[in-house]
Amino acid sequence: YVAPQAGVTFSVRERAARVHVWLKATFNVEVQNAESSLSVGFTSLRDGKALWLMLTPKDGGTMQVLTEDMELAGEVLQDLCTFLQISELESVAEFPAEMETFRAVLLRVDDYNAARIKMTAEMADSSNLAKTLVIKAEDARILEDIKSMRRAYSELYSQNAGLLGEYNKRANNHEQLLAALKEVNQMIQKAARLRVGAPKSRVVSACRAAIKANNIHSLFKIIKTGAE
Repeated sequence: YVAPQAGVTFSVRERAARVHVWLKATFNVEVQNAESSLSVGFTSLRDGKALWLMLTPKDGGTMQVLTEDMELAGEVLQDLCTFLQISELESVAEFPAEMETFRAVLLRVDDYNAARIKMTAEMADSSNLAKTLVIKAEDARILEDIKSMRRAYSELYSQNAGLLGEYNKRANNHEQLLAALKEVNQMIQKAARLRVGAPKSRVVSACRAAIKANNIHSLFKIIKTGAE
């Protein structure tokens, strides 16, 4: 088996034997080597994707959860930290495929926002024109200018039909924008679950601040390292 190139790395200041106990309790496997290191791989029966857990004595104990699935990595990390009673944890996350997908989501958010602003301005112009046509039609009625009145109402009918079409497009755009923003929020939550305690809360607030400032470079760095 080949270990995935994606995953999360963090420090575990615990005896390897404790990690082995967690491994047995969680995955029902026995690890032969109970020294300071471990390397064990699994394959998902659902999608065939690999999950590797690696522990080395580097820097007092370094753990890696290697998987292409960021959500799965977070679940494993959270379960391990709960078992070991770790209340504060920093980590470094490397999920290139998921980050590329996330980059595309952010681009869609920008496109939807730009379209929303443009459509709002166009609808405001159309609405003002419709109001003008109503006034023209009423003036023509008072003056008993039937020809001008009919022309104004005909233009108003076309304008209202156009407004209705623009409204439907804007509603669709709004739904697409909400769906994309939901994906953005899901990524923030997945990044947060790769940390524990204060670092977890910090990731959420820092990511939202970076998004508000439209600082994509900073956002990606926060997801990776937990800080700007």
